[in-house]
Amino acid sequence: MKKLIIPFAVLLTLVTLMSSCKKVVTAVFPGVDVQVPQVVITVPPLIMVPPNEVSLGTYSTSFNLDSIVRANTAGVFNANDISSVRVKTITVAVQNSDNLNNLSNFEYARLTISSSSNSSEANIATINFPDVASSTQTATTDNSPDLRAYLNGNQLSYNVYGKLRKPTTKSLNVAVNITMRIE
Repeated sequence: MKKLIIPFAVLLTLVTLMSSCKKVVTAVFPGVDVQVPQVVITVPPLIMVPPNEVSLGTYSTSFNLDSIVRANTAGVFNANDISSVRVKTITVAVQNSDNLNNLSNFEYARLTISSSSNSSEANIATINFPDVASSTQTATTDNSPDLRAYLNGNQLSYNVYGKLRKPTTKSLNVAVNITMRIE
């Protein structure tokens, strides 16, 4: 009986220490805001307004969550120490806007993400645009899904969809800046 109690006590101690270590990391690591590399897409001229949303472009990039966490915490923490990654803000900017071709041409834009570790698309955010000429719009995402499962891979793919309000007469260079909250 004593032979069973000692290994059980050791196992119980290890489990307690492991769960306590995670609690310590959670208490010590306050989280960081990280600027994701800018996504730039070129939206071709859209001379007619379709009744539904259309694909506005796709962008793929390499991504290493572990390196980002280490760089933003002076090497103290790594990807295994984080519990969630959520989009905090998104800024959409038309780099070559004019009075006839700007964000007011669109009712909204929707951004999705997929990755080499999770191929299903997750809707990151939908940004509604006012019907007034504007080249930049920033949105805060209060209900962003947890993207942790998408960031385990090394390749991210962004898809941008939108609903037109009025036609565009030229290609638009659209930059998307994303700030993620890593906790």
